[in-house]
Amino acid sequence: MKWRLTNQAACSGGFTLVESMIATVLLAVILLGTAQYFFASRNEIERAARNQWAHILMQQQYERCLSVGFRALADSLPETNVPFSRGNLTGYRTTRITWIDDSLDDGSPIDLTTPDYARVNVTFAWFQPGNITDSLEFIYSPQRDWGWDWQ
Repeated sequence: MKWRLTNQAACSGGFTLVESMIATVLLAVILLGTAQYFFASRNEIERAARNQWAHILMQQQYERCLSVGFRALADSLPETNVPFSRGNLTGYRTTRITWIDDSLDDGSPIDLTTPDYARVNVTFAWFQPGNITDSLEFIYSPQRDWGWDWQ
């Protein structure tokens, strides 16, 4: 009986070194996993904010294209590596226009001076002009400018 009491007293007296090490390792794994989750979430939020900003700048260029009209595209829209800064971030927007002559209108290749469509390509690059991450491409035709008073 006496042996049993001393054995129970030794077992319930406190933590041993092995138990303390296991508890420390478990706590470290839990804390590191939680910290990694917060850092990954922060990176994803920053990436989403950058994407949203790039899409806003490309959308502005699209709206500018619609507002200047088909005949003024070549003079007012093309741009190369125009920098935009937001805090410590720098992005570069490039707008290219490719004139397309539609061969199905029976005027090709005679009407090369008056193209049938314009392909507008807006790209956005982060940090350096070559790091293109987002792009927007649309086709613009002169019929887009037609209104009820078109002559």
